[in-house]
Amino acid sequence: MDRGMVIFLGALLTFSSSWLGLILFPFWQLRDEKPLTKDGEDPYPVPLQGLALAGKTVYQNNGCMYCHTQQVRSERFGNWWDANGEQRTGADIRRSYGQRRTVSRDYIYDNPTMLGTMRTGPDLANIGVRNPSAPWHHTHLLNPRSANAWSIMPSFAFFYTREKVVGTRSDKALSLGREWTVNPGYRWKPSAKEWDAILAAQGPALAAQKGIDPASAEGKKQLLDYWLTTPEEDYQVIPNADGDALVAYLLALRKAEVPLPEAKE
Repeated sequence: MDRGMVIFLGALLTFSSSWLGLILFPFWQLRDEKPLTKDGEDPYPVPLQGLALAGKTVYQNNGCMYCHTQQVRSERFGNWWDANGEQRTGADIRRSYGQRRTVSRDYIYDNPTMLGTMRTGPDLANIGVRNPSAPWHHTHLLNPRSANAWSIMPSFAFFYTREKVVGTRSDKALSLGREWTVNPGYRWKPSAKEWDAILAAQGPALAAQKGIDPASAEGKKQLLDYWLTTPEEDYQVIPNADGDALVAYLLALRKAEVPLPEAKE
């Protein structure tokens, strides 16, 4: 007996019900969702504007959502162990990823919504509250190892320009030692021959600054370690437009900060 029509109708019903349940009904339910407004308080959320809005495009174009999520899980999910070795839930809240779980209202101005698919790096839904330091984000983007020696995040050195200082150093110049700025994106160290030449030219002045005798092998090494942490005298590293925009976007990420009635556990 030919069951082609039965198979066709079954497949049609399966896909139609899935489309209705996963796409159409949620769209009807959420399409009129509005920001939370309270007397005397700013509405939440607010749409991104200016540099932060441009930074969202930079974030999207560079695939940041492939390693970072923007969703805080419920207190019923995510395990951690307390000092007594007892397993507890609510790891995202404990890590300060947010004060509560994220809900649909948090994303009403996000298009596309970059929830992410995995956490190779930490969640960024609330990074603007968790780490509001623009200089830290810039140094971390230039080379994540300058902030965390164990980081596996790639360097985004193409967001920065190394240039000769003309006049005074720029206010936007990154406050990093030369080990990170001589070759942006990498950790630099002079060869033994180069270091000997530097000592010949600057050794007495450096030794006077730090009170280290460069004559001994240990003193020579200590002086090198110190010198690498000092800024370059004639060069600086400054963010380009994309670098400034991306950091502005990260600082604007403040999801799961304002209490919402639908986010109660």
